[in-house]
Amino acid sequence: MRLTPEIHLVASGSGGFDLTDPYDCNVYLLVSRGEAAIVDAGIGSAVDSLLARAAEAGCREQSVRYVLLTHAHPDHAGGAAELAARLPRARLLASPEVARWVAAGDEQAMSLEQGRRAGFYPPDYRFRACPEIEPLDDGERLRVGHVELEAMATPGHAAGHLAFLAGGAAEACFGGDLVFYGGQISLENNWDCSLRDYAESVRRLSARPFQTFLPGHHAFSVARGQRHVQAAAERFEHGFVPRSVV
Repeated sequence: MRLTPEIHLVASGSGGFDLTDPYDCNVYLLVSRGEAAIVDAGIGSAVDSLLARAAEAGCREQSVRYVLLTHAHPDHAGGAAELAARLPRARLLASPEVARWVAAGDEQAMSLEQGRRAGFYPPDYRFRACPEIEPLDDGERLRVGHVELEAMATPGHAAGHLAFLAGGAAEACFGGDLVFYGGQISLENNWDCSLRDYAESVRRLSARPFQTFLPGHHAFSVARGQRHVQAAAERFEHGFVPRSVV
């Protein structure tokens, strides 16, 4: 599903557009001048379909330079090991904390059991470790063709959460699970979900301009997307908590 000239939706579950496995997050493909990046990896059971949709978008497997994870929850990171095997030229990157947990397959750190009880993952789901993953620091920049991507630390929904800001013609925010359409957020009863961090991360992100808003679930905006982050920031600024959604 082509969203902008450079950006495609290549996977999405029942919390989005039902393109792939029901447990998948929204997975995005950025393509520019023969190079590509994949943002998030889905839960891992629909990698064939994800890559087939990437191929339909004109992306060859050997052109994928990066697989970028917003955070460690398995609906976003579970496909990392399979993508590493299928895309040997791609670098898999996440924040230092998330890289450690994904490399070790640390199910406790990624709150997998809580997610199973909540129905976010299948009852028998196990996370496949991905030792190939590398750490990416807050503020680091990557280039995909003519598009520059900046990693921004945005903890709150989960420790080690990153958003990715695309500059140039793309002018997009890959927001993971920090903010959703309409300024909603996702508070979960996990060890690393922090309301204080949430408010600060939303404030930081609201100060950055972008047009296309690409969250990890639910709807997206191809224009005027910054308004969704701004709506959440204004709720926090006035001493309230934005509505939380699953």
